[in-house]
Amino acid sequence: MSSCRFLKETSPPPLPWGEGRGEGACPPPLPWGEGRGEGAYRAPHSGEATLTRPPRAGDLSPRERWLCARLRQRICHAPAQLALLAHLACAAAWAGEEPVALRVQHFTVPPATGPLMHVTVQNRRDAPYEGRISVRLPEGWRVEPAERPIALGPGETKDVAFTVAKGLNLDSNRYPVEAVATGSDGTVVSRKQEIACASAPFFQPKIDGRTGDWADAIPATFSAGGKRTTLSACWNRSDLCLLVEVEEEKHVAYRAGAEFDAVQVAIAPRSAPPAAKPDQKAGRHEFLLVGSASAWSRDKCFLLARADDALAATQEPRPLAPLELKAAKVSVRRKGRTTVYEAAIPLSAMPGIEPMEGRELCLSILVHDPDGTGLRDWGEPSGLWPWQRNRLAWSQWPGASWPKEPPFDSRIEWGVCSSKH
Repeated sequence: MSSCRFLKETSPPPLPWGEGRGEGACPPPLPWGEGRGEGAYRAPHSGEATLTRPPRAGDLSPRERWLCARLRQRICHAPAQLALLAHLACAAAWAGEEPVALRVQHFTVPPATGPLMHVTVQNRRDAPYEGRISVRLPEGWRVEPAERPIALGPGETKDVAFTVAKGLNLDSNRYPVEAVATGSDGTVVSRKQEIACASAPFFQPKIDGRTGDWADAIPATFSAGGKRTTLSACWNRSDLCLLVEVEEEKHVAYRAGAEFDAVQVAIAPRSAPPAAKPDQKAGRHEFLLVGSASAWSRDKCFLLARADDALAATQEPRPLAPLELKAAKVSVRRKGRTTVYEAAIPLSAMPGIEPMEGRELCLSILVHDPDGTGLRDWGEPSGLWPWQRNRLAWSQWPGASWPKEPPFDSRIEWGVCSSKH
């Protein structure tokens, strides 16, 4: 679309709309002639699209067809060279828009146990899509079946499941994967990611800010602004426990009326729909973990949202003091250049969340570091699509510093297992 923007900025002012110049779809690009072969086109997206045929008008989204139509109307009386350039710009836009979007979900149990893995596929067109989905894993791994067929209606999203027939647990908990969609028309879309095993084993740590009793956890690490964040979770009969290790130059403790560092946590049933409308129920339980500014006061957990709260209420910053969840156990300590957040959140505060081996839930975090890296969002390394940013997915609160772009959606898969071994 950058070519179209260039033309819009450098072409003459728009001509008056005349008779017979409606908002019809942009005509198809000029025919591909001899010597204009079907070379691969690399789309400027996180996934790469290899097109094995010339672009067609049906490849363009409705908004892009409208933009191209406006472009053609602006230059309909311009020199032939400019008209040709407009055709080529539209062709590039058609080629650059991938027919499907792909996301490989995190493993929710250790991969050596032979779990299912899922690829989420979304049709980005206003026409049906048919094709085959396959997954490429590290050397020596094997999934079954090798590929699966898929059929999607316009705009439809589906999860495609594969069985990890042969895999290994990596100490780094970083697994390079590639999802590939081959359309029935020959288009090939691929996306490379690095996923983790996002799973909570069964054990009961002591909440004291020391990490020694978290040896049986499965930590997932990501980087933002050159600083690392490590997230671990576990469960027991009474609590869901979290350990979040935040590398930062300094920690700013909680003070009412000022900006401060915090970890925001969203937990929801796996089946909870994304937050879409203000009059919808939140569908999630949301907590804020903060360190105390005084050695004489305790570190705190605030209950920002319950699953049955209206989403509109979560978007209004409320005083935090009345929201304190005193039944939660929280410890926030500095360890070198790392702030260690540790919490045990009682299951009784989260109706509908019932951990059990093999059951999945949704869990995501935001790390608020206003004096350092800003907002760190687990949704980004989890491979969520750019259009999955969702301000309604997270509660507003006084003292938060939000970037211009909304955070990603908080519905990220997390498993529950008996052990990491």
